[in-house]
Amino acid sequence: MKKLIFACSLMLCGMIGGTGWLIAATSIVQGGAWSTVLSVFDFGNLDCYIILLFYAIAVLGTVIAVRELKEK
Repeated sequence: MKKLIFACSLMLCGMIGGTGWLIAATSIVQGGAWSTVLSVFDFGNLDCYIILLFYAIAVLGTVIAVRELKEK
């Protein structure tokens, strides 16, 4: 049960962190500078790697939670 709660918190924190960083990265640029939100994922930009790290943490939490649920 502890592992399931830990995995769910990883999933939640990863999603909130990634989405928050994505919103912050798009809001600090002047209006009209990027045509879409997906333009944040330019791999020359440091924000892209941080956002992908947060989403990787969320995926890891999901995998751990599903694995834990299958064991129970």
